[in-house]
Amino acid sequence: MSAPNARRRREIRAELAERDGARCWYCATPAGPDALTIDHLIPQSRLRTWLLAALVLACAPCNEAKADTLPQALLRPAPGRFGPGLVPAGAPAA
Repeated sequence: MSAPNARRRREIRAELAERDGARCWYCATPAGPDALTIDHLIPQSRLRTWLLAALVLACAPCNEAKADTLPQALLRPAPGRFGPGLVPAGAPAA
């Protein structure tokens, strides 16, 4: 499946925001769908798909921190456990 164009990506973001709420799937930081990135739960390097079941919304710091990690290594934590960038809540800022 080829990557969707910009219009379809906006539609995907809106569908994911409706399904999961307009917040980062990893750190639960609320944001508008356009401020969040589309993340592939199973990295595209391992499974090339754009099916909604394989996608979540993530803030840019969490998406970058997750990188090529498989989902079982980063199961959705309790809200408030991590901040943006998958930094443990309450950890000093870098």
